[in-house]
Amino acid sequence: MRKKGFCGAVFALVFIVLSINILSAFSQTQIPEWIRIGIYYADRYGKSKPVDETKIYAKGGLYIGISDDRSFVTVASTQKDTLTVSKDVYKKDGKQGPNIHVAVGRYISYRTASDALKNFAGFSKDAFVGYINNGYSILMGCFDNLQDAKKLQSKLEGATLYSSDTMVLVKDQAGKILFGFDGQDSRFLMLIPQSQNGIERIKVDGRWYRGRVEFKRIKGSDMTVINLSKLEEYLYGVIRMEIDPLWNIEAVKAFAVIARTYAVKNLGKHSAQGFDLCPTDHCQVYGGAVDGTYGEKRAILAVDSTRGEVITYKGSLIDAVYFSSTGGIPTEDSENVWLYPVEYLRSVDNSKEAQNSKSSWTFQFTKDEIRNMLKKKNIDVGDILDIKVLEYTKAGRVLRLRIVGTDGVYECQKEATRSLFGLYSQAYTISTDADVRVVDENGNVRRTRIGSSKIFAGDNDGGLESKEYEKTVFSSTYSPFGDDVFSSVYNDVYSQNQDFAGSGESATKKTPPTVKIVKEDGTLEEICSVPTTYTFNGKGWGHGVGMSQWGAKGLAERGYNYKQIIKHYYTGVEIEKR
Repeated sequence: MRKKGFCGAVFALVFIVLSINILSAFSQTQIPEWIRIGIYYADRYGKSKPVDETKIYAKGGLYIGISDDRSFVTVASTQKDTLTVSKDVYKKDGKQGPNIHVAVGRYISYRTASDALKNFAGFSKDAFVGYINNGYSILMGCFDNLQDAKKLQSKLEGATLYSSDTMVLVKDQAGKILFGFDGQDSRFLMLIPQSQNGIERIKVDGRWYRGRVEFKRIKGSDMTVINLSKLEEYLYGVIRMEIDPLWNIEAVKAFAVIARTYAVKNLGKHSAQGFDLCPTDHCQVYGGAVDGTYGEKRAILAVDSTRGEVITYKGSLIDAVYFSSTGGIPTEDSENVWLYPVEYLRSVDNSKEAQNSKSSWTFQFTKDEIRNMLKKKNIDVGDILDIKVLEYTKAGRVLRLRIVGTDGVYECQKEATRSLFGLYSQAYTISTDADVRVVDENGNVRRTRIGSSKIFAGDNDGGLESKEYEKTVFSSTYSPFGDDVFSSVYNDVYSQNQDFAGSGESATKKTPPTVKIVKEDGTLEEICSVPTTYTFNGKGWGHGVGMSQWGAKGLAERGYNYKQIIKHYYTGVEIEKR
C-alpha cells in the first residue's frame, strides 16, 4: 500500500514538472520560444488538406496533453510509442456520422477517471477516458444508432449519451481506444514525445519533426495537424529546404538570421487555420527535423551561432523578404514588384551573385497556350496578336506589359507581368517568330516586330534589293518597288473582312499568314505576319526584392561576413540580439 502511494506521488510529480516546463514555453517575449507550423490543413492552393486519421510515433513513448492558444498541460503517459489519432466517426453503408457514446461520471483528472475504468469493465469492452464538456468522464461504446446506445445507457445509473462533431480518438496499435477528446474549438489534443537527450522528436506519417503535434478539428471537419516546435529548432528545418547548408557558412548564417526575422515578423500568418506558418513557399519551406540529413550539422551551426538575432529598421522587425537569384542584375525596389515603397527594400548591386541554373532561362509558348493561360485567370482578349513590354524598371525588370488580342487589349504591371505566364522572374525580354531586324533612318539595325512596326512586304514573286530596302524601311508611303511591294502598319495588315487585291498603301487587303522580308544578304525570307510563338528570355528566379540567396553565396565567397551580407541587401538596417 505504501509502495502504491509512493508511485502515485512520483506520477503526480512528473506531470507537475512537465506542465511547468510547457507553460513557461509560452511566456510572452519578443522572440517566442515556440512556433506552430501546419502539417495537414485546408490549403486553397491544394498543397495540403486535413486528414481523418494519422499515425504518430516517438521513441520512448508518447504523452497526452491538452492545449489552448496560450498554454497546455500534460495529462497522461500512454506508455506507447505508436498511436493513431482519428476523428470520432462511424462508417456504415457508404455513410458516416459522429459515434454515440454512453458517458458516466465526472472526474477531476485523467488519472482519477482512469482509476475508475475498472468499475465499468463488465458493461462494455470499449470503455475509455474521455475529455468532454471541459472535464473527464468514462465513455463506453461507439454506436452508430441511438437504440443500441440507449440499451447500454439503461443499465447505468446517471449515464447520459454523448456525441460530437469535434471529437477525436487516440488508439493504440491494436485499435484499442485510450482517450477520447472533445475540446469544442477552444481546447485541443496534443501528443508529446518522450525527450531523448533533451530533444523531442516525433514522427507523423513517416516524417520526423522536432517538438510536439497538435490536433484541431472544427465542427464536422477532418483534423488539422500542427507541429509545435521550438522556434530555433524550426529554423534548422527551414535552412535545409531553402538554402544549401554546405555553402559558405557566412551565407548560411545570413539566411538563418533572415529566416528567424521572417518567422517572428509573420507569426500568426495562418491564425485563421490555427497555426502560425505553413511549410510551403507561401511562408518558408519547412522539412521537419534535420537529424541525420544532408547538411544537418551546418544548418544547426548557422542557427545556433546566430541564436536570437533578428534584423530591425528604426527599432522594428523588418519584413525580411528574400529570393533565389537575379542572374546578376541589381535587386529591385519593392514598389516595382508590390504595392508600396519600403525604405529598407531598395535596389542594390547584385553583380557578385554566384552562377546558378536560373542565371538565365527561356520559356516558349504558342499564342494558343498563352490564350489558355489568360482564360484560366478569367482574361479573354481573343486570339493573341501581340505581347509588348511597355516599360522596364531601372534594374531591368518588366514594369508594364500589354497584350493585344482580336477582342481587346489587356495591360498588367509589376509582379503580374511574370505570374501571368508562370515565369521565373520579371527580368525578361520577348521575341517572336514574327520579329525582323530593320534599319532605321539613321542607319541603325535593330530588332522589331512586324505587328508593331511599319514594314515593306514583297508579293509572291518579290525580289527586292536589300540596299534599296534599308533606305526606306520606316517610310510608310514610299515604295521604290512599285506594285510589287506595299508598306503597311499593324492595323492595315490584320484588318479583318478585307480582301487582298493589288499592292500599295491604298490597296484592299486581307490578313496574310506570312510576309516576305529582305535579309541582310539581299535574299528574301518568309515569316509569320502575326506572331505564333513567343519566347521569353529571362534572368534570375524570384521576385527580386531583398536578399538574393545566390548573391549571398557570391558575397560570402568574396569574404563578406553574414552581417555585411545582410546590410548589403537591406538598406539601413541593424542586427539585434533579442
